[in-house]
Amino acid sequence: MTPDKPEGYLEIEHTADISLRIWASTLKDLFKLAVEGLNSIIEIEVDDTDPGNFQEFCIEDIDLESMLISLLNECNFKIQEDNLCAKISELLIEKEKISGRLCLKKIKSVRKEIKAVTYHNLKINHTKKGYSVVVVFDV
Repeated sequence: MTPDKPEGYLEIEHTADISLRIWASTLKDLFKLAVEGLNSIIEIEVDDTDPGNFQEFCIEDIDLESMLISLLNECNFKIQEDNLCAKISELLIEKEKISGRLCLKKIKSVRKEIKAVTYHNLKINHTKKGYSVVVVFDV
């Protein structure tokens, strides 16, 4: 994806880690694309025979950035510990809380491992065109 599209994500150069630039017209889409981007950069292959299941989630934190990091770390935990790929199927964003449902599917393979999602220079930006953020992943 390229920045000239209204929504997307793009891996950008970083000295030692992996960075992902994400942009969307709505905050809800920014969070969804961040999870898709996480799955993309670690190159997940999902088991297509798995119909998947749904899991409710609720994250409360002090700001949007902290909620984004908590959500990405939760999805990364599902990958590493439960061998499940998460995609957001429903999402509600309130002042200090996000909630919704994750669709979880079994993973066939993962090519890269993310140790953690970091707060390094993390700031969700809001302009007339929408929202953007750069997330740094510790590999």
